[in-house]
Amino acid sequence: MTTTTMQQEADRLGGFYVPRYEVKIEGANLPRDVVFDVRSVTYRDDVDGLDSFDLVVNNWDEPNHRFKYIGSETASMLKPGHADYPRVTLFEPCGKEVELRMGYGNDFITMLRGSFTTMQPSFAGGAAELTVSGMNVLHQLRRKQYTTTWTDKKDSEIARDIAARTDNGHKRFPLPIKIDDEALGKEKSIPLVTQQNTYDIDFLFQRARKRGYVMFVQEADETRPRQLYFGPSRPGMIPGIRDVVYELAWGRSLLEFKPTIKTANQIGKVTVRGWHRTRKEPISRTVDLDDERITANKDLHRVINACAAREEMVVDEPVFTNCEARERAIAILLDQTKELVTADVKIVGLPELRAGQIVVIKELGARLSGKYFVTKTQHSMDESGYLTTFSCRREAGVD
Repeated sequence: MTTTTMQQEADRLGGFYVPRYEVKIEGANLPRDVVFDVRSVTYRDDVDGLDSFDLVVNNWDEPNHRFKYIGSETASMLKPGHADYPRVTLFEPCGKEVELRMGYGNDFITMLRGSFTTMQPSFAGGAAELTVSGMNVLHQLRRKQYTTTWTDKKDSEIARDIAARTDNGHKRFPLPIKIDDEALGKEKSIPLVTQQNTYDIDFLFQRARKRGYVMFVQEADETRPRQLYFGPSRPGMIPGIRDVVYELAWGRSLLEFKPTIKTANQIGKVTVRGWHRTRKEPISRTVDLDDERITANKDLHRVINACAAREEMVVDEPVFTNCEARERAIAILLDQTKELVTADVKIVGLPELRAGQIVVIKELGARLSGKYFVTKTQHSMDESGYLTTFSCRREAGVD
């Protein structure tokens, strides 16, 4: 695995000088006076949820002694055609497309395309501020719940089918769904899967979590449209983001590293039981840490065994074949072993570091050094500079 050190990244980005952001609303840059009002910009993403952003904006118009964006508007100002209409409705939650980009100098990376969802003004005794929040396009999917049944389909096939379904002549899902063909080939068909009165996006997250997959929006590039990725975590999977694995080391590039080794919920063996509907007989499959497919944190399995890890019995899983019971047991045990070592990290701002990527952490001993999967990130830019904080889980030792 080829890695990129922070020194190499600093050389590429001019020493991390001149951090900058860019916000576009309906394709137009923020007006210059609005840019001066923005006090901080924050972007967040998470493999288990929707990515979002916050803008903290000055809401006080000192020359006119009034609130600038919300709090002093009149009914007439809120009507199209009024001179103040663009200003007082600029951040109003609505269908306007918002694009957020972050980076250094003129090297910008698109972080998110979405829309404003929340305005939260503060009228405390100090400076008047407005916090404007937004989410990516996926939040628009929580508009209608569906009930759908699939028979003898793989999870990736179900995801692809949802992308193709229509409702009253319109696509149920506004984005194409990209599946991993290699993962599809390894999946087993499931006799029966039911989406019961659930939003498509929430149902897909449920299926992804069961398989240990991730889901996130991949922004468009010159070769493909904007799409939703559904599949296993792999480095370099985000379009517009380089195929880069950052190498971070204590004493050189880690500003803060707070790890946790937790054995309380670790399990050494999983048994999944179900009912074979054709043969009319019970199903039972057991998987333990010695299974060849339980590869996560293999070098730390001794820690789990030393704690007399408990056996987990899962009896209410909707599994109908022996193969499906085994796959589910493997997924449960893998999920647990991946949570053995987790960490919260702070580094200089890296706009290309996102949830779903791998980072290599070194110089912290055999148990803490390793390959970590990033589960969520937060990119914050204000007058103090640009920082990235992220949460991650260890999945393997350092080669």
